[in-house]
Amino acid sequence: MDDLTRVISLATFLPPVTRDSKDVQELMRIEDTELQALWEAMCDIFYNQFISTMTAYGLQQWEKIFDVMPKATDTLQDRRTRILQLLMGTRPYTVLSFQAILDNIYGPGNVTIHVDNDKYEFWMELTADMMSKNISIREFAETIVPKNLLILISNTQNAALRQYTDGHVRQQSVVSIAGYTGVNIGDMTAAQYTGGYVHVLKTVNVGG
Repeated sequence: MDDLTRVISLATFLPPVTRDSKDVQELMRIEDTELQALWEAMCDIFYNQFISTMTAYGLQQWEKIFDVMPKATDTLQDRRTRILQLLMGTRPYTVLSFQAILDNIYGPGNVTIHVDNDKYEFWMELTADMMSKNISIREFAETIVPKNLLILISNTQNAALRQYTDGHVRQQSVVSIAGYTGVNIGDMTAAQYTGGYVHVLKTVNVGG
């Protein structure tokens, strides 16, 4: 909406005959003050006809209706957004309708809902970017979700990792050495070892 701010100055409309009269200029200055206050009051009334442009006065009336208290850090836009969300949640909605509302507010795919009827659980899957808003999202859901359902929030992250299994294999055999003819020594044996390592690579994917 265009800015309705105006500076009232009746002196600009004076004809040349009275424009330089100091008495008339003083009268215009006094009238300017009254008309400026009237203009600002009219603008304030007009702004408060629409939630998207409401001032603190109009927002206070809606907050009293919904029994909500604004936070100290809330801007006027934060308070307007909260009122609009509360208005959207005043009627019963189906799961599909509620999903459409969440997509409209937070963006498609950022908040995905699922109902586990057997466990009476209402799950809200949030993306990583939405986790910082999980409290406000839960508060908004509480105005729509039936009270017999437990609201739960989850955030699933896909991760890939490698798992290594290490092992050692040793093969042992016996080599027999026979004595030479004419040499009076007993048979001798020597152990032969063949060693090696086996690495088993296995990729494990962890995801939702």
